[in-house]
Amino acid sequence: MADALPLEFRISRLTVQSLRNLCDARNVPGGSNLLKAQLVEFVMKNFDGKVLEDFCTAQEDIYFVENMARAIKWAASRKVVQLDPKSDNTLVNGVFTLRRSDGYEAYNIRFVNQTTEDIATSCECVEFREKGYFCPHQMAVLVRCLADGLFPLDDWAGPMSPEAADLILANVFRRRRPAR
Repeated sequence: MADALPLEFRISRLTVQSLRNLCDARNVPGGSNLLKAQLVEFVMKNFDGKVLEDFCTAQEDIYFVENMARAIKWAASRKVVQLDPKSDNTLVNGVFTLRRSDGYEAYNIRFVNQTTEDIATSCECVEFREKGYFCPHQMAVLVRCLADGLFPLDDWAGPMSPEAADLILANVFRRRRPAR
């Protein structure tokens, strides 16, 4: 997944603060006043590739789990996540709509899953378009698909981490308690 992306691109997706934190944690001075493009170049020059790979993987895992937790909450509302009734386990079209203080945030999401090894996802948001992340909007649609039984978690071939799968299993597929 993300490991297949070029390292410089993965570094450029990280926040300025996380890159500065890396410099501080490794006692590498000189990164605190740099702008994003300069900071990416600085980090690429001053850190070993293995350190950067490990750092990117850790940051990506944190991003995935934090956003999956938000997505689980959003997916519980049919006002936030709506699936096209024609969606099935090979093609899912969904709409993510969230009311904000300045209006609505609305994105069209699509999953194409022709085989379990061939999955393509898309969202109109900046995180997906510019950074290539499996964004929280896509995660919310995924959770709704799982909750509605469109396909089981085992059949999902797209992005997933063990921690996020545990969150889904614990919060989406909770067994209902019997009535007393």
